[in-house]
Amino acid sequence: MSKELVKDRVIEYLIDELGVPENMIEVDTPLSEYEEGIEGTIDITVVTEDDNGFLLPLMVVQCIDDDIELTESVVEAQMDFLELIDDTTQVGRIILTNGDQMMYADWNGTELEDEEALPNYESLIEEYKELEREYLEHEYNHEN
Repeated sequence: MSKELVKDRVIEYLIDELGVPENMIEVDTPLSEYEEGIEGTIDITVVTEDDNGFLLPLMVVQCIDDDIELTESVVEAQMDFLELIDDTTQVGRIILTNGDQMMYADWNGTELEDEEALPNYESLIEEYKELEREYLEHEYNHEN
């Protein structure tokens, strides 16, 4: 299975299993959309719309061919690019998958290897809103 077929399978999973609306899934998004001059492409981005109508990334998925086993060395080889994605988008949640195996990491330091534990779309939005509330409270408390 090619990387493109892995992407198709992941998109189907996001919609059917995690409840992500199809219009909240972006495919092949250039990193330069987040920061000018940054090279590279995000395979799949799960987004939400904020109060101003801007799309915000909630989770990104990078896909590799299914014939590449997701070993520690493969993950390590991808790590620089995954960190670049996180630094550029501030997404905080990244999945690396070959369609059969996955590696998930988030800003809490959570690492999952079981897709059953992945947060659904509503949970992603709730966690985002909670982080935004905490950030705004922190900003308010530091200004006063």
